[in-house]
Amino acid sequence: MNRMIKILVIVLIVCMVLFMGFTQIRKWHHDTLNLAVNNEKAICEKELQALRDELTAIQDQVAKLKDTEEYEQRLSEIFGEKSEYFAFGDDISCNDLSLQVRTFLNYMDRQDYMASYKQRGGSHRLISDVTKVLETSPPMLSGELEDLVRLIQNVTHFYRFLGKERLKILKNLLKTETDIIETVMAIFYGYMTSGNRCPDKIVQFPSEDTRYRYAAYFLNTLAGRSYLLRRDSKIRVLVSYYAVLTIDRANDAMLNFQGTDIRPFIDYSFYEIANQKGLIYRGQYLEKLAELRKKYALES
Repeated sequence: MNRMIKILVIVLIVCMVLFMGFTQIRKWHHDTLNLAVNNEKAICEKELQALRDELTAIQDQVAKLKDTEEYEQRLSEIFGEKSEYFAFGDDISCNDLSLQVRTFLNYMDRQDYMASYKQRGGSHRLISDVTKVLETSPPMLSGELEDLVRLIQNVTHFYRFLGKERLKILKNLLKTETDIIETVMAIFYGYMTSGNRCPDKIVQFPSEDTRYRYAAYFLNTLAGRSYLLRRDSKIRVLVSYYAVLTIDRANDAMLNFQGTDIRPFIDYSFYEIANQKGLIYRGQYLEKLAELRKKYALES
């Protein structure tokens, strides 16, 4: 009897040991299997992410190519297929530059946003009126923070002097032509700064001194910076870029009477352009800003 009990106890113990061993082996196998599955899943997810990134890059390239084709098609509709749409430096002839400006002004005159000026001289008269206001009523470049009234006056500068009608036209122009605004701004900047290369201007633009005052306003005053912050990011980046170029020209011409330090604005413009999507000529902008960095690093 005792022998039978001992055998049963031994069998029970063996069974318990075997059960515990089986449980541990099954747990180990389950953990190993999960680890293998998770590792394989991680590898697959990494490969999938790489494929997604590659697909995104391809889609971006296709979209960029499509945007470029649409951009060039839009430009050709306005300026003509053989027109030199854009040129950095002084390598574009005055005749070509003048033709581009005249062509765009004629295009403007056919647009709905110019309706109120169509019987008053069109785009030529609008630019003449805006130039006259900018020349005779420049913004404050210092002292705007002395009291609230002066700050408000500087913040509302364009509204007070350009008036509601002209501001509406300019805002609608920027909104309607936003897809080609880079080229338009480049053409008009090149024309305004052509100097003796194009002495007989089609329309009278603001003088270099006036352009400097507004560049300093946009870059170096609270009112000017707040005005740009309320604009579309592309417009803000482009205006800031051309303001930097204008300050640089003012330095060369000894017109920087305000003593605006251009160096932080070069770096800020470089950062903004590098991170701004959709700029057709980003590479050229960054190249020019890199040149200015070297120029002012040597002068400092």
